[in-house]
Amino acid sequence: MTTVSWYALEPGLAANFHLTEHGKFFGTNRSSRDISNEVDLAHLIKLRSQADALLVGGATARAEGYRPSKRFDTYVFTTQPQNTDLNPIKFDNDDGLVEQVGDVTSAHKRVLSECGPALLNKMLRLGLVNQLFLTVTFADEPNKFSTEKSARNLLELDGYDLDKFEVVRHSALTLWRRA
Repeated sequence: MTTVSWYALEPGLAANFHLTEHGKFFGTNRSSRDISNEVDLAHLIKLRSQADALLVGGATARAEGYRPSKRFDTYVFTTQPQNTDLNPIKFDNDDGLVEQVGDVTSAHKRVLSECGPALLNKMLRLGLVNQLFLTVTFADEPNKFSTEKSARNLLELDGYDLDKFEVVRHSALTLWRRA
């Protein structure tokens, strides 16, 4: 599958997120794999191929079965670190989150976050995310208005502007940038 050319990580922290037009970000198995499609997967693989490190939340790491990678370091933000082969980072407040994201982005040039909406919204609210790659999957043909509405219903996008929008099959691929 061909991917859009502008799906490119810049230095700093970027986030990738996928949801349906109805705001669902996981399916019956509590995994995003249940709602993912070929378009979303191809673009996720493209972003991961450019990343030096991944940031994920503990719930996401458990639900999606994250394992160590030879290509990049994986950091798991959690309030209760557990034994893991990944790199656990304990945080319990926004100040700690800012400091720890800063530590990871200082150690790695291109960092990709693949977390759920709660942690992603914290990072968006704190202005930590430079690029948000958001895929919204529709049953019918996507349009820009419905895509923005779906995104803003779930994510705290104040301070972020929609920079790119492209339809591939039944998916709206978007790039949001910090204003």
